Parts: sequence; C-alpha cells; structure tokens
Amino acid sequence: MKPFIFAGLFSIICSTAYCQTGSVRGQQFNLTGKIIEEVQLTPGCGYFAWATVVAFEVLDLTGIDYPSSSIGVIITCPGFYEKNFLEKGKTYQLVCSNENQADFDWVIVNKGLLKKNSFSLEPYAITVKKVP
Repeated sequence: MKPFIFAGLFSIICSTAYCQTGSVRGQQFNLTGKIIEEVQLTPGCGYFAWATVVAFEVLDLTGIDYPSSSIGVIITCPGFYEKNFLEKGKTYQLVCSNENQADFDWVIVNKGLLKKNSFSLEPYAITVKKVP
C-alpha cells in the first residue's frame, strides 16, 4: 500500500511543478520608468477586480520595440501595495506583458490613459519594484 501512496504523491508533486512553468501569457518585456502623472488609486480588490493605468516616462525598455518616450501600464489591485508605494516622480522596475494574465477582466478606472500608448498597446504589470 505504501508504494501506491508514494507513487500517487510523487505524480501529484511532479505534475504540479510541471504545470507552473512558462505561465506568462503574451510577450513579456522589462520597463524601468518614472511615474509622470498622479496615480489614481482604486478601492481594494475583492468582489470586483480593480486596476489602474499608471503613466511612466520610459527610462529603459527591453524585450519590445516601442517608439514613444512614455507608456501607460495597467497595474492590477494597486491597493494591495504598501501605502504610498506608487508615487509621482519615483522610479520603478516592472516586468510586463502585452496580455492580461488573469482568466477574468479587470475594472480599469482610467483606461483612457492607454490611448496615449503607441500602436494600441495595453501592457499589464506582472511585477512592480520601486528603485531606491
């Protein structure tokens, strides 16, 4: 009986580890940018999945050809970050994708900022780190 339990647990662990590789949808790229407009915060995520668009001055961009000097990035659940994390004038490193990573849509409060992006790009932040 023990060999069957061991084999079952081993197969579950291996399949779980295999399933979590390569899970980023779309084209991934890295952005170092400075926030150039006040960030419009949202209510906390819960029943509704909130997101906001943050406008960045492009300081460094790798992994995608983008001709403009500014870009709007969709930050999901901005209320989950620490207080005053997203501040105008501060520099951030982001890993982004040109596709939504969730299996649902977001309520984006200021989606109009995305119209300023070149070639209708709607980037979603995967990770956001403040540069000290």
